[in-house]
Amino acid sequence: MSILTTVPTDQIVSVSGDVPAPPQDVFGAFVDPLRLAGWYGPEGWIVPAHTISIDPRPGGTFRLAMVNHAQPGQAVPLYSTFVSVVDGELLEHRESLPGPDGEASDATVLHRIEFLPREIDGTEGTRVVVSQGPLPREVHATVVDGWRSALDELAKAVASERKVRTAN
Repeated sequence: MSILTTVPTDQIVSVSGDVPAPPQDVFGAFVDPLRLAGWYGPEGWIVPAHTISIDPRPGGTFRLAMVNHAQPGQAVPLYSTFVSVVDGELLEHRESLPGPDGEASDATVLHRIEFLPREIDGTEGTRVVVSQGPLPREVHATVVDGWRSALDELAKAVASERKVRTAN
């Protein structure tokens, strides 16, 4: 059962992107802190590797800080707890949104990330489907744009890693 089952459908945002690598490899880019730092976040934002703490198991925590590249003093923390983890297939986590003091609050957003096998250009690939909610309609377009840019960076990062491994 999906973590988003109780969220009204008009409050859920879903975005997908294709990555030319097997699901297990793409999943790894989500749960390995150094790999995650190489692509995570919307355009114009970076995630310093030293801010990432990830324990991908039910009950495990997921912490990071997205830093605005143009204004490094502007940072957005992420405080999440994993609800469901299926290696190579699924990540679900509950994010506690930061309050005015920057610390985790009682307001939450649920995230579901699926890694679906898919042939891409004649080779093994993955369709990544990111769904999250509840989110007010006013932020849907911004969330979609942010995830699209992040998934584009993910595809580039994974392709680059695969080229390096193939060359060695």
